[in-house]
Amino acid sequence: MHKRKFFEILSFIDFIIGTLSIFFILFNLYIIGYIFILLYLIIFLIITLFEKKELKFIIIKISIAIFLFPYYPLILFFHYRKISPIYNPIDFEEAKLDIHGNISFSSIDLAPFYIILKYGDPKQRKYVIRMLYNSIIQEIIEFVDGIQLIRSAINNDSHPDVVLYASDALTNLEKFLVESIYKYMNNLNSLEDYINFGKYSYYYAKSGFLAGEHEREILWQSSIILLPAMDIFPESPDLYYFTFKIMELLGEYDELENILNSVLLKFKHYKILEFAIFYYIKRKNPKKVQNLISLYMELGFSSNNDAIKFMLGG
Repeated sequence: MHKRKFFEILSFIDFIIGTLSIFFILFNLYIIGYIFILLYLIIFLIITLFEKKELKFIIIKISIAIFLFPYYPLILFFHYRKISPIYNPIDFEEAKLDIHGNISFSSIDLAPFYIILKYGDPKQRKYVIRMLYNSIIQEIIEFVDGIQLIRSAINNDSHPDVVLYASDALTNLEKFLVESIYKYMNNLNSLEDYINFGKYSYYYAKSGFLAGEHEREILWQSSIILLPAMDIFPESPDLYYFTFKIMELLGEYDELENILNSVLLKFKHYKILEFAIFYYIKRKNPKKVQNLISLYMELGFSSNNDAIKFMLGG
């Protein structure tokens, strides 16, 4: 407990020092500003060395501290505080809504959520937001789709309690993403750790919480960690998938296509083939798409994706 409190205080002080350095430089006090930047890095290095002493870990953390200057210590501060979330997972069988008709809440059909958010009373709309929050966290529904649905409640709902409830849900979802990225980035000991790190980094970049350079920083940070991991775990479709999605968001198309074509020569998995099909559709390469669909059919893969089924004539 005392150690965590020490890290918490040190992180907050580091954030203040980094922020002050910017003001000193803006007011042409360059020497003081550079001294404060040096102090920022020294304090951050102290925090990092107390946590772990592996060289790879230290280099990654220092790189992130530079690219997210001066905000990264603030992220650490909230991590060390371990603020309890507003929402706790609930049993979906409890407190059922009084809704007439057979409505199926599933990861495929989000229409019932839209309907209740539009036509339900405030109590029902708040319940659906809570259900969405828990379903997103438990990965019952797709992360980005769920966030967009909650965000639509903020933009369209006229009831202040519903808007506040949805806003709190988004705040906690962003906190969940930041904490998940930090947790897995600091514990890259297994394939699952790398996959989860890539997954939550991709979700954060796609969530709408970030913009511009901050989004690119998260993506760049993820790519430099995940690309070497593909050599360590050469037969993980999930690791390939999230790495490719991150590279696609970065716009690194040439490198992505070189790696993707190389992977498809030695490792044929339906998830990689489906990514490749959709990728080359977006890149407007019909000949490549046709070849990939033919390969997909030759290998006898079947898909739950409606778009793939349509292309296969199913």
